[in-house]
Amino acid sequence: MPYISAKDDRREKLRAGEPALTAGELNYQIFYYVKHQAPPLIAERQYYVIKAFVDQFLGEKPNYQKYNDITGALIRCQREIERRIPAKHEIECMILELLNSYDDEIAKYEDFKILENGDVE
Repeated sequence: MPYISAKDDRREKLRAGEPALTAGELNYQIFYYVKHQAPPLIAERQYYVIKAFVDQFLGEKPNYQKYNDITGALIRCQREIERRIPAKHEIECMILELLNSYDDEIAKYEDFKILENGDVE
């Protein structure tokens, strides 16, 4: 679990919804939301809030590194929720569902790059 230093204002900015700049910040932002702000029994809202964090991180022009970063951040965040907040089991499943929803987008990106740059020989 990445820990964002309390010595500057990044924690407050992430908590206020400013886009994460790194995978560690994305993980922190999602975990903080789940731990402190996710309303119980409103799974659809939780899904879209977390998806908005991820989409902000990806930005207008996603690339391989960002797709790789979101994959790792979502998996690690899901595991940390499982370890530290067992009562949030439904959110763990939702994060995995969100991760799966990006699979098609990532596959399309990979296919485009194969056409653009050639496949692995």
